[in-house]
Amino acid sequence: MTNPEKASLNEHILTTERILDLNLNPIMVYSVKDILAIHRYIFQDTYEWAGNYRQVNISKSGNTFLPIQSFESGEMYLNSLITEFHKKANSRDELITSLSKILDNLNYFHPFREGNGRTQREVIRVLALSKGFMGQIAPEINAEVYNLYMDGTVYGNLEKLEQLFDKILIKI
Repeated sequence: MTNPEKASLNEHILTTERILDLNLNPIMVYSVKDILAIHRYIFQDTYEWAGNYRQVNISKSGNTFLPIQSFESGEMYLNSLITEFHKKANSRDELITSLSKILDNLNYFHPFREGNGRTQREVIRVLALSKGFMGQIAPEINAEVYNLYMDGTVYGNLEKLEQLFDKILIKI
C-alpha cells in the first residue's frame, strides 16, 4: 500500500467513525454555521482546516463552484433556504422540493476543499430528521441512488434531486 492509499484509507476509517457518531448525536442544521460544525466534526482528525471555508476557487470535471468572493452572498442565500425549510416544509412533497433546492445550492457553494459530499449527505440527513423523516443518501449501497445523486448535484438537475428524495424519504 502506498502512502496516498494509506492516507485515504485512514481518512475513510476516521470519517466513517465520526459520521456514525453523528447518527447518535446529530448536529442539527439551522444555518451555514451548523454546516461548518458538521464538517469540522467529521474531518477534525484528518484536516487542520476542517470546518473552515476553502480559500481558493475550485472546479471539478469542468464544473466551477461558487467563487470565494461570493461566499457571503452564498451563505445568506443558503441560510434563507434553511430558514424557509424549517418554517414551511411540512408535507413530504414540500420536503422533497425544499431539500432538493438546499442540496443543489450547497453543492454549488462547495464550501470546503475536501469532504463536501459527505458533509452534504449529513446535512440532508439531519434536516429530514428534523421533520420526522429518514433521508439517508447512501450512494455506495444503491446504484439508482448514486446516479440520481450524481446527476442531480453534478448537473444542478433539480428534477433528479426530487426523484432522489422521493425515493429515499421515509416517515419515521
